[in-house]
Amino acid sequence: MQLLDKLREEVKVVDREIMRLVGKRVALVRAIGEEKREKGIPLRNWEVEKSVMENVEHSAEEFDITVSLVKSIMHRLVEESRIEQERLHYSACTEDEENILIIGGRGEMGRWFCSFFQNQGHNPSVYDLSGVSKQFKSYRNLQTGLQENSFILIATPLDQISLVINDITELGYKGVVFDIASLKAHLRDSINHARENGISITSIHPMFGPYTRTLSDKVICLCDCGDDEANERVKSLFQNTSADIVRLTLEEHDHLISYVLGLSHIINVVFIKSLVNSGYTYSQLKNVASTTFLAQMETVQSVIEENPLLYYAIQRLNPFKEELYKNLKEAVDCVITAVLKGDGKKFSRIMEQGRRWLEMV
Repeated sequence: MQLLDKLREEVKVVDREIMRLVGKRVALVRAIGEEKREKGIPLRNWEVEKSVMENVEHSAEEFDITVSLVKSIMHRLVEESRIEQERLHYSACTEDEENILIIGGRGEMGRWFCSFFQNQGHNPSVYDLSGVSKQFKSYRNLQTGLQENSFILIATPLDQISLVINDITELGYKGVVFDIASLKAHLRDSINHARENGISITSIHPMFGPYTRTLSDKVICLCDCGDDEANERVKSLFQNTSADIVRLTLEEHDHLISYVLGLSHIINVVFIKSLVNSGYTYSQLKNVASTTFLAQMETVQSVIEENPLLYYAIQRLNPFKEELYKNLKEAVDCVITAVLKGDGKKFSRIMEQGRRWLEMV
């Protein structure tokens, strides 16, 4: 036992040394971030990250460590580096300080945007029918909130956004209005009515959830509602971050989202429904699970733990759902028919088509 205790103590010493070196790396990352900011260099450098990973592969062999282990560690360290640089050096607002009222600010995405805008140097506040925020200034009266804020962000459930836009329109708001709805077609009439009444309005769709720590590698869809000034003013709220802003029409957005969200969501719901109907428990299946099954289950769990009414609304309000479901049924029938008819060549062609599609630019 003396040798075992001695080895365990040595492991503790090594662990502390690892922590010390990680701390030193974080300090260096901060310095690099400061230098990038002063010289106007973009946050992310793909060539540097590629070089880091290539060096890792060589080092893994040198120190007799599996490449997968070292790569997973380095991926996490690189990710933390980007988060640190963005938080400390890319999240300071260089524009005018804005007062931003978030309607639905007590919801998950509403709270995320409150914290984000605060970190950007703005003054977020909340109007929410469910009550007041414990962290941010809150309004009990919408009209008062409209009078005191230059931006209005609507972060209510999908089926309430049109009503909120109509209320803002009727109250004659003079600032900039934008929403974060996952789908846009059902908002068109309210948006057009707002514009006809002189409201400056646009729409965004943040392609991330409320647990996002950094906007590095994240996409925000800016959906043009025909108001260039509103587009540019809302875009400016994110210009000091590393988010990618993708401009789309409302129709382009919804058609893309019908596949990006609609298809991916419903496939995972169908997958878990099939497992529930199988007669097996999760434990029974997990005991013999493959890596593919476990990877799929991670995605499924991330879906089914979300708000089911939101996911239902994304399906129900999708203006392209009939096209999507037709496409899905045809694809499922095609694969099943190939198997049932013993057509291995057709099955192989389907997989080959998928590989070629993934390689397309």
